[in-house]
Amino acid sequence: MKGVILAAGRGERLAPMGWDKPKCLLEFGGQTLLDNIVGALLENGINRVVVVVGYKQEDVLKALEKHPVTVETVVNEDYAETNTIHSLYLARKHLNEDFIYFNADVLFERELISHLAGRDGNVFAIEEKKCGAEEVKVIVGGDRRIVRIGKKLEPQECLGEFIGVGKFSESTCEAMVKSLCRFNEELGERNLFFEAAVDAILDEHFFYAMGLDGLGAIEVDNPDDYKRAKALWERISNTK
Repeated sequence: MKGVILAAGRGERLAPMGWDKPKCLLEFGGQTLLDNIVGALLENGINRVVVVVGYKQEDVLKALEKHPVTVETVVNEDYAETNTIHSLYLARKHLNEDFIYFNADVLFERELISHLAGRDGNVFAIEEKKCGAEEVKVIVGGDRRIVRIGKKLEPQECLGEFIGVGKFSESTCEAMVKSLCRFNEELGERNLFFEAAVDAILDEHFFYAMGLDGLGAIEVDNPDDYKRAKALWERISNTK
């Protein structure tokens, strides 16, 4: 198993707090979002990482040097004009075995990764809550199988928010790569969230929703998110 980390974006909404580095390098108690991701992987015996970089890529790669992991680098030169569906497409040759996917701007409790790694098949971590228009949401059917995923779903029909961390099974990789290629090459849709490519294969491939079971997770997009994430980190630190 490997980790696939998308860390190409700039994070412009953090500019009001003076932040001009990649979001994955935001610090909490001397540890970055990226440190937390890699640390969680290592705790589960996963020491191979594919990282998609773009904005200030040298800073991200430098930050990875301190970790005992094998890093394969993919560069999204068009990070400013594209979104995660293009970043993951660029990494498609690495999607050939079980992997755990990460949006690099998420702070989460590390136990979450052991829960994902121990599950079979495709499993997405879902915060079960009432959602608004901005969250990537999921609709589930029987056995918590995900039947739709995306931002434009009716909130009242949704179980909750996909937090940007999930496990992909090797058996689904070929279909996922084909879906990514279709959006990027045939449709020219490079500025979508990668979940659009997942949504397109849900009829034939099973993805399941895994609740957080009380574990904390926050996607850091803006200064308010950062404040909430700092509070989460303080809670995590105090319970260790």
